[in-house]
Amino acid sequence: MKHLLIPFSLLIFLGVAVFIDYQKNNIPMIRPDPTHPVYTISSKDDAVALAKGKTVFKMGPWLYGLYSGAIAFKSVADAKDFLTQKGYEPQRWRIFKLSGDYKLDVTDGVINKTLALSKEIDVSSSPK
Repeated sequence: MKHLLIPFSLLIFLGVAVFIDYQKNNIPMIRPDPTHPVYTISSKDDAVALAKGKTVFKMGPWLYGLYSGAIAFKSVADAKDFLTQKGYEPQRWRIFKLSGDYKLDVTDGVINKTLALSKEIDVSSSPK
């Protein structure tokens, strides 16, 4: 039994560390009037949850840097181009506006803090 004490202690420590980091990063930044909108892509399940009034957020960096943050775009056209270039199926992926500001909340193409999905963008009517 004593030989399991150290591995078990390390697992508990790791679990607590992940929990603390998640708690620290699970509250989204909500900017009331962002000057530079930021967009992301997400699944249609998030669109359904958002339509039901649930708060859906995209995580910024967490797990102590192992996850760098969700991908971000400065325009709907950039997000549409990304979906096309990657060959993502439009039935599975949607474009959303986030609650942040591109110049303040994006670093190297990924969000640098947790942001909430504000609204789904209707790409059928938006200009390219």
